[in-house]
Amino acid sequence: MPVKILIAALRDTPWPLCCASLLGWLGLIALERRLTAPGYCGAWVLERPGGGWDALTGALWLNPPAQWLPSWLLMLLAMMAPLLADPLRQLWLRSLARKRALALAMFCCGYLLPWLLAGPLLHLLGLALLTFSAAPWQAFVVACGVAGLWQAAPQRLRCLQACHRQPRLSPFGWPAALSALRAGLAAGVWCAGACWAWMLPPLLAGPGHLPLMAAIGLWLLLERRRPEGAPPLLPIPKALRSDGRERPAGGVKGHAAENP
Repeated sequence: MPVKILIAALRDTPWPLCCASLLGWLGLIALERRLTAPGYCGAWVLERPGGGWDALTGALWLNPPAQWLPSWLLMLLAMMAPLLADPLRQLWLRSLARKRALALAMFCCGYLLPWLLAGPLLHLLGLALLTFSAAPWQAFVVACGVAGLWQAAPQRLRCLQACHRQPRLSPFGWPAALSALRAGLAAGVWCAGACWAWMLPPLLAGPGHLPLMAAIGLWLLLERRRPEGAPPLLPIPKALRSDGRERPAGGVKGHAAENP
């Protein structure tokens, strides 16, 4: 069943998002070949693992944002583009034809902003795990443990359910662009809240970070399409029901018993 859901999700992903994800993967492969240091997606660690605060300070000095930001953006493009199929499809269908390009651009900008803020924090956390661990594999195990604990947290489930909420969109003028920006910002916040911990293990996986990224990306796509990831169904207001009557608690059987 999970394989069928995953295949259906991949088939349902629009081709522009598939192309964007493919470009992200190709960019990561090209960037990996250009870099000369393995580890934290090309990050340099000044001293041996377990070096403490001095090693962390040196690692931060050797890893300015100009070095890790391109790989972080490519990582987001490769892993997160397929997850945006549903919100972008809703935005496309609920926007005027002449405003769709602007709405999509504003949504993507809003979605990217929370991830740009999360990038330095995850970068600092990854370097701290590397420098304070006795060995690189211990840092990777700790990152996997953090991801496993967050996976089971009820707060993550609420973030995952919030990713499915349909935002309110204005159809005309600048309010339409601003509402698309707010929708993208909300989607980015909830998506980062649900997925941030799973972005940490690939940063510490060394030479195997690309296969691990691919596996995690497929898992996140599968999870986004599974029924338990969807928000609970809200009760239909009485005024919006076709018969205008309260729905019995017993479902179809209760209705049949009420109208023999």
